Amino acid sequence: MTGRRALVTGASSGIGEATARRLAAEGYRVALLARSAEKLDGVLSALPGDGHLRLVCDLTDCSQVEAAFAELERSWSGLELLVNNAGLGYRARVAELDSDLLERLFRTNVLAVLHGSRLALPLLRRGERPVVVNVSSVVGRRGIPGQVAYAASKAAVCSIGEGLRVEWASESIAVCTLNPALTATGFFEAQANPSGLPDPSLERAAGPERVAEEVLALDRDPRPERSLRWKWRLLGALSVLSPRLADRLLVRHLGDGWSAPRW
Repeated sequence: MTGRRALVTGASSGIGEATARRLAAEGYRVALLARSAEKLDGVLSALPGDGHLRLVCDLTDCSQVEAAFAELERSWSGLELLVNNAGLGYRARVAELDSDLLERLFRTNVLAVLHGSRLALPLLRRGERPVVVNVSSVVGRRGIPGQVAYAASKAAVCSIGEGLRVEWASESIAVCTLNPALTATGFFEAQANPSGLPDPSLERAAGPERVAEEVLALDRDPRPERSLRWKWRLLGALSVLSPRLADRLLVRHLGDGWSAPRW
């Protein structure tokens, strides 16, 4: 896989940074995309190898996204791996949702995946054995209280993956969906949480390096979808087959005063 070219969005911290580091350690040339030039410089300076790129871009601004991909195309003739990782959290009940924050959430978590995939397509067509990894979440397969908006945005990412892997099959572009579970990063500290809903315990959470390993594994051996917690995958399936039972099991797992519906 040495010499493969990868674009990682949200590469300034957390899963994105860990993924960039892991890919660079395997000999990939990595294009780092995020909003903070200062943070990207820090990540870039620590990457092994050479030929890496820094793309400063706010994914909610279409003109900036188009400019970033134009710069990428000027620098590289093709792309082997696109990792759509950038994402925002939002811990809030539906009654508390702020319209501006909600719009930014969906622009970052959903629209950026669509715009980025569209703009990456010409580069992927010129790559060797191209792969797309869309980083969703286990809650993309089962919505949860207190994070309805975030879960809905990740459900959209799962849906994008399902459609896109068929749409691009004739292009010989593999499209994979990766559903991490709780990951020990600064994600929860950074998300909006207007009423201070309790964050889950990260005591048993894996680090972002675990997710980075899965991205690398999917590039080497693409799979349609990979969930990092089998219990959540089972709960997602059960939510379709037996919604009432799934609700009860979820409430028992979450605690925090939530109640299962009686109907």
